[in-house]
Formats: sequence, C-alpha cells, structure tokens
Amino acid sequence: MFNLNFISASTSEIVNDLKTKGYFVFEQALTEQYVDELLQEIDFEQILVNTNDVGVVIASDIKFLTHCLANSKKAYDVITSRKVLDICKGYFTDSYKLTNHRVYKTSKKGHMPWHTDNNLQSGKQLSAKHNMQGLLFLFYLSDVTTNAFQLVKKSQNWSRDYQHEIYLSDSFIESNYSQDVLTLPMKKGSVIVCDIHAVHRAEPFKDEDYTRYTLLFQVDQVGSEYVGHGEKNLVNTEYLDNVTSELMDYLGFGFKRNYPAFPNSSIATMKLPDVWKLQKRLLSQTFQALSKKLAINLLPGGIVVNVKRMIWNLNSNRSKKN
Repeated sequence: MFNLNFISASTSEIVNDLKTKGYFVFEQALTEQYVDELLQEIDFEQILVNTNDVGVVIASDIKFLTHCLANSKKAYDVITSRKVLDICKGYFTDSYKLTNHRVYKTSKKGHMPWHTDNNLQSGKQLSAKHNMQGLLFLFYLSDVTTNAFQLVKKSQNWSRDYQHEIYLSDSFIESNYSQDVLTLPMKKGSVIVCDIHAVHRAEPFKDEDYTRYTLLFQVDQVGSEYVGHGEKNLVNTEYLDNVTSELMDYLGFGFKRNYPAFPNSSIATMKLPDVWKLQKRLLSQTFQALSKKLAINLLPGGIVVNVKRMIWNLNSNRSKKN
C-alpha cells in the first residue's frame, strides 16, 4: 500500500509540521500499483438507478463515490491505516472521528472558491463555522499537473477572523496573500494533510481532456457540544479484519450523525450529456422490462413457472459440465 519511505517517515515530525506549518506533504506515499488497483474497484461510468447498492453520483463535472468504506476495500485500508491513525493520535488531544470521505473524479473544468473545512451543517446547508481541531487528508490518485491543491500558508492562524464568511473571494486572496499561496502539482499516490482551518482550494482549470482522481477524507476532534457532527459512515463489514476499540471510535460506531451524504445529488445535478447517456441506457432496460411484463401477463402462471424451471435446469447442467 504505502511506499517504504512514507511508512518510515517520523510520525512525530509529521505532527510537528501540521501543528507549526498547518500542512504536511509527501510525494508518492501510495505505490502506483496500489492506486491502480484502488481505481479498478470503482466504476465511474455506472450510475445506479433503482439499484439496491451504493455507487457513483454526478454533480456537474465531478463524479463522486461518497460511500467508499462500503464499496472499496483499498480505500478503506488507506483511511483506516495504522499510519493515518498514528498521525491522528499524535495530533489530537481528545477523541477524534472520521467525519466524511470520498473518492472523486474531476474533469473538464472547475473553479472551487477559497474556503476552510471547519463547517457545521443544518440539513443540507452550511450553517456556521466551528473551532474543533481537524485534519484533511488528500491523496492524488492520478498525476496532478492541473487543478492542483492550493493552500494559503499560515492561514490557519487568521482564518477564524472570517468565520462569518462561507468563502473568501479570489480578489481578497490575490490582494492580501498571493505571496503565501502554495500550489502542489505532484505524482499520483502523493498525500497532502492539512489543518481544516487552513484556507485552501483546488486550482481553477478548464481543459476538456484533463481528469483528476482524488481520495479525500476528514477527521475532526468532535467535542460533546457537537454531537451529530459528520456524515454517515456506511461500512462493509467484510472489510473489518482487525477490529479494535480505537478503530470503532474512529469510524464513529454508536456516534450520532446528522449530516446528509455529500454531494446532494439528483438528476438535476447531472449535465445534459450525462442525462442523455442515462436515458439511452434506461430506454433499453425499459423495453426489456415491458417485454417481460407482457409475457408474464399473457402466459398462464404454470407456463411461466415451467419456463423458469427449464432455465434453472439448463444453467445447472452447464455448471456441472464446467
């Protein structure tokens, strides 16, 4: 999973960087093979409709797998890795919990505003900023040359002065902190960890041929006054191969969660080409469903049952021969 150099990197030095600088960067922390295998677990082209499972949703030009703890063992192993837990254990002074996570695919264009991630929500809406400690972990799952993560150095020290703002404007940052903007294009597998109070964004871009894959998750030191803070963590129990009280607390077992999954998606958040692709797929499935319903309604029930038995026997015989 992790390259040896990252595994051997001093956790105390990582924590010290986070507490003094507000960020830590390590190029190619994950092996290239591991990243490739992780992405193979996610089908970004399969959009679920009336399918009893978890999968990818679309919000404009970005595709999200929000519930990767239920759908990707490779992502689960990164998020719950000993290295990540040790960083959190060294950084936080009280109980900490995984509050959100996702793998996403960004393409074509994007203009994210400058922001911090110390957000409180009321339903689907951001309602206020909080003062809890928190860390944002971001792993590049592709080579990032465009749309790189950007961070305003030392901004965790002054961002609280702007708690009344949801976002900070491009002109404000350009006028006051342009010399402090750190842009981080790096190879796939690279990791960025930063204080959630640091002002950051993804660098704006417009390129029809460019795609970026990212694994992102956030860990907050959730105090008793913020019960319900965070999104629901849907976990595939098959992945729980080393259950400890530390892991259970980190994943939030028994802890109330009030926030809906991000992003808030529907047909309305899809772009027209994606809607059209979905409609073509649904049209074919609709004809199949109608044909099946018509046959069931026209044929006597006994014949339908006998046909099902014949199909079952044919499949059973084929399996025996193989």
